Amino acid sequence: MKTLLLFLLAVSTVFAGADEDWAVIVSMDAGPSRKPASMDEARDFAKVHFARHSVLIDKFLKENPGDSRVFEARLRVAAIQAAMGKMEDRQSLVDEAMRLLQVLEKDKSATPAQRAEAGFRRVSLLMQSLKGQESDRRRDLVAAARNYSIRYVGDRRAPRLLVEVATICDNDPALKRALLEEARQASKEEVLNRRIEDDLRRLSLLDKPQAVRFPTIQGGTFDIAKQRGRIVVLVFWSAEAAPSLLWMEDFRRALVNLPAERIEVATVSLDKNPEKVSTFLKEVSLPDWPTACDGKGWAGPMVREFGINALPTVFLFDQKGILRAVNARNSYEPWIRKLIAKPYVP
Repeated sequence: MKTLLLFLLAVSTVFAGADEDWAVIVSMDAGPSRKPASMDEARDFAKVHFARHSVLIDKFLKENPGDSRVFEARLRVAAIQAAMGKMEDRQSLVDEAMRLLQVLEKDKSATPAQRAEAGFRRVSLLMQSLKGQESDRRRDLVAAARNYSIRYVGDRRAPRLLVEVATICDNDPALKRALLEEARQASKEEVLNRRIEDDLRRLSLLDKPQAVRFPTIQGGTFDIAKQRGRIVVLVFWSAEAAPSLLWMEDFRRALVNLPAERIEVATVSLDKNPEKVSTFLKEVSLPDWPTACDGKGWAGPMVREFGINALPTVFLFDQKGILRAVNARNSYEPWIRKLIAKPYVP
């Protein structure tokens, strides 16, 4: 808190021009400069970073109301609101972010491209905010994504939105594939096309048994074939990715309310130094989950085989080792309860 107060005082005494102010705002995109030593510290760093970003943007908006970057600054305000809401589990902040984005999308003084950006973010945020309700609202979200594609024909955001919505269609492979194919036809971006190919690769693995076997940094070997009768949660993560750390901490807490004795958790670290990963897990007091780390990062054989392109990515295997979900990051609890409810017959 003392650090934050000192920062706010410093900001209030600095009077730079619009270009200098904006350069500082953009530099905040790099995130906190220090790496957290614990889960709680990661949250604290994020809160301070968001607060700093907000102060800078507020200052810019007040001092430069006619600047051409005001629209983008307001987009950033919505993004910070949404991020804080998700981190603190405060839906009111997420709802406020969506309201701000809706206002921006209707802003007649904005360019068509700017309105499209606001619309894209609003629909994306709507999807992200429906934790645990994605299946109930899937039809609405699919319609929203496809309507966006029609409303903003040729906009580069349209295929991205189709790809995002496809992530909630794991239990409807035909619909998921259709959305990805629509996105691939519309996309002209090489990076997005690679993501689509990865997503289609993961989709092809669904409802099939997978041979998952790897040496662990703890000194043993994890083999999914030896986990019959248990739900297996396989997490791809990195100690350098804050969303991974926050997710793993939330998941650890959620396990208290789940039949942990019927669940096996294994992880795959995309970090480059296995020894540092082992040290890190001890420092942050994470459970001794079997963890792989071959030091090859995104180029690791298992990472490429499973089409991993975001962290954390969470796979769920049923009691027979069949892959049932390739995107359970926000829906692992209903998935686990659903799988456990099914009788296991060897």
